[in-house]
Amino acid sequence: MFVPDKEGGMVLNQVNEKEVLSARVVGCFLKQISKEYRYKFLRKIFRKSIIKPWGRYREIDIIEEVLRSLRPKKCLEWGTGFSTLYFSKFLTEETKWVSIEHEKDWSSHIGRLNQNKNIEIHHVAPNRFPWTDPEKDGAYDDLKDYVEFPAALGKFDFILVDGRARAHCLKKAEQLLEENGVVILHDANRRHYHAPFSLFKHQILLTDYRRSGGIWVGSKEADLGNLLDLNKHKMLFRIYNKYGKMLHV
Repeated sequence: MFVPDKEGGMVLNQVNEKEVLSARVVGCFLKQISKEYRYKFLRKIFRKSIIKPWGRYREIDIIEEVLRSLRPKKCLEWGTGFSTLYFSKFLTEETKWVSIEHEKDWSSHIGRLNQNKNIEIHHVAPNRFPWTDPEKDGAYDDLKDYVEFPAALGKFDFILVDGRARAHCLKKAEQLLEENGVVILHDANRRHYHAPFSLFKHQILLTDYRRSGGIWVGSKEADLGNLLDLNKHKMLFRIYNKYGKMLHV
């Protein structure tokens, strides 16, 4: 906000700007926890299935905001799910969304629910199972075909890493991402996913008190501040770290 100065000009009122940001953050926080409680109520009490990504609304809102700002034409997702159906709603009619899933039955289930002709769901079977890595997330050799599959499809403006072998998918994402594209990692609270972050020039990591959850956003050249309200999301995660566990959100 601007207020008159002593000489009749206008100066930025920094205190009021902070107040506006704080009010916006509180409003966003209340809206998010309201949606969380509504989702839990419908699912647990009425056993109602809702097409919602597996994550908290503080993470979902970030992905939505990136998609709205970036307006990508070609998207890649490792880890098919309700996210495949949900996030496509925020894309243009020309945008192509390619999703890769290692579980055949699950990919078939989402495929039956899909009504968007621009979504492609590919089942890519593991090379071996059980997983051989210490974290039981899937080593590269366990899921080599899954990790490498999109290399034949060219480059992407947006990549969501939310499946198996996530660290290996992030490494591959660096090769597949357009210079001004954006890659997002879900469940970034897990530290064993963090090593590939250094491959990206621009990045932000938002973590909270949970073992899973959290989100990381990276890019080679895109200024993330032009795509996300960074201060708002940082403040929101601070609030969740302080009160989220107590509120079960």
